[in-house]
Amino acid sequence: MTVEPLSQYPAPHMPDTVERLVEAALASEGINAPRQALAAAFAYSAEPVEHLLVTEHGRERIQPARLRSVRVGGEEALELSIQVFGCFGSTWERNERNGTRWASPADPASTTAEWRLPQVEVWRGPDGEQAAALSVTMKSVDRVAEVIGRASELLAEGSGHRGYDLASDLVLNGQEKSCLMVAQVYRTPEGDFWAWPTVKGNNRTKCRHQILNTDQAALLRTPDTTAALQRWTTERNIELEHADSDDHTARLALQVAVVEARLVVGCVKPGLLYQTVQAGNRRDHIHANLEFSANDQDRAIGRRVLEKYRAAGLIDDTMFGVLAGDLPVTELRACRPDAGVCEQRDLRCMLLLSQFFPVTGDHRRRRVIRRAMAEPEVLDARHTAERLRAYSALCSASWPMAWNPRVDDNTVQVINARVGVAPSDTSAVQLLAIADKDDDAFAELIRYRAPQWLAAFKLADPDRGSMGAQANRGAEDELEPSVRTRRGIPDVLKAMNGRRPQAVGLMREMAMAMEEGRTPRRVNAFGIPDPAGQLADQAWFDDAFPKNTGSRLPKPPYIAPTSAPTTSRQVQQPLFRALPPPSDRELADKKKAGVRGLLEQIESLARDLVTRVDDARSHAVAAGMSPAWEENESERLNVQAGNIIERLKHAVEGTRPPEGGHPD
Repeated sequence: MTVEPLSQYPAPHMPDTVERLVEAALASEGINAPRQALAAAFAYSAEPVEHLLVTEHGRERIQPARLRSVRVGGEEALELSIQVFGCFGSTWERNERNGTRWASPADPASTTAEWRLPQVEVWRGPDGEQAAALSVTMKSVDRVAEVIGRASELLAEGSGHRGYDLASDLVLNGQEKSCLMVAQVYRTPEGDFWAWPTVKGNNRTKCRHQILNTDQAALLRTPDTTAALQRWTTERNIELEHADSDDHTARLALQVAVVEARLVVGCVKPGLLYQTVQAGNRRDHIHANLEFSANDQDRAIGRRVLEKYRAAGLIDDTMFGVLAGDLPVTELRACRPDAGVCEQRDLRCMLLLSQFFPVTGDHRRRRVIRRAMAEPEVLDARHTAERLRAYSALCSASWPMAWNPRVDDNTVQVINARVGVAPSDTSAVQLLAIADKDDDAFAELIRYRAPQWLAAFKLADPDRGSMGAQANRGAEDELEPSVRTRRGIPDVLKAMNGRRPQAVGLMREMAMAMEEGRTPRRVNAFGIPDPAGQLADQAWFDDAFPKNTGSRLPKPPYIAPTSAPTTSRQVQQPLFRALPPPSDRELADKKKAGVRGLLEQIESLARDLVTRVDDARSHAVAAGMSPAWEENESERLNVQAGNIIERLKHAVEGTRPPEGGHPD
């Protein structure tokens, strides 16, 4: 269907004609959109009614040629092609391109966020029956206008690197590609307001309103759409009469005065309407021509995988909603009623990890994700990194700010990606309680939690850029500039692995900061938070965990083939598989290696202590302080150091063989 060139703006249909179109639509097979939604759409119809209707058995119905059944996201939907005024429709606040700019319901701390999108639900009529329309509840009609306005602003910020000006192209050539729109009601204390957001073609809708000089939020709130359109068309036609050239704005705007739109007017499963229409928007952003942000594109890729899982029956609708970031984590059966912020975030992230690296025995899930991401039979480093970035981008939906999805690169090695990852059934909160004594708990925290937590609190990032990328990353209240150390996340994790007490203390402090909604404090070498409350920042972190120190993380063990996991966390198998129990000799060697590692740390701390004492003395002399330390303070430090030395000597005495030879 093509839109004929116009010489003037057509007159809108009268209310009785709109009602006629609504009745014909409701009598047509497959159309199950609400009456209010259809009325809101047909009020903008800009073609003769005879073109839309056909009479069958004495009753008017929508012309069958205008209806098309499509299958999107594994579900069927019915589209109606119709010519409408260019000012029809609104921008879609749930556009995949701008997902990181809105607080996600999957973030336990998002209830107080300024820009948090309410949960989208299927519309239900007075009889409780579901229909092909979406419903969201807003605190006021003014909030609706703010959300729609912000959606338009975000489109401009994230439009990528388009090789041409879209608005100029529209006024010169018209809109050649139709937009896909879905019905959505905004429920407010002031009443219900029906809109048709653009699921596909948001930039075109935004530019049309810009060219036609119309306010989409004002049109949405008008009590009489027909009267508003009549005033608008009359004013524009008067402008046309006085247009003195083809370049006059009123004449140029004729190119988009009437456009073709595709309206979703039917859905086989209305309860899945949002997932169905969003699937197309998501697909457009996976391999988009425009260069969208890595986070938005990686999230779209990740949601595409989850969408395929849902269609295959591998996860249910609730699990899909939580993992995609559309539902709160508390909706999961596996989430304890009193779970805190840290535990909720950890539950969701570990469930995501198991979805992106299904174990060898889970043949169906492995086949689905391989097809969804167009991977070869055997994973290589590039495809492992792509999975990790999609996983990381989705995980960041549980935090207020998205991080660089490269932060999780190399947390899963290729050899382990091929056999799968099954996180333990122990939450991060429980792991933290034993991490200072349990090697496996510490290793799991460092490998699968530390990168994201450090990125969330801006203590580390996957920077591998030029020297010019070394921006000041110190605390906001510090006047002295600081230089960021160029280092990758693997180096960060190795440094933490080499200073275990401090690393555990920092992660415990970050977990507490999540619960209290604050910035974590610095911790000393023994993992004790700074009593003065100094905040942790990247400059401090690089000093506390120096570059090129520590030791490599232990590799996760191979995972034996197992059956497909369920989605309940309680029954997932642990990360460290049931290997044969270690012998006493193996345990002794392991503990001896731990002793050597601790002594190396203590030796390093002793060198740091000497340096700091010398520095303090130098500054004290320069300041005219004599002596540098007061007598009672010096005595206390000496006693404390002496006690530590005695304990160390007593501890290592145990390494000497007993007198008189070996014991029996």
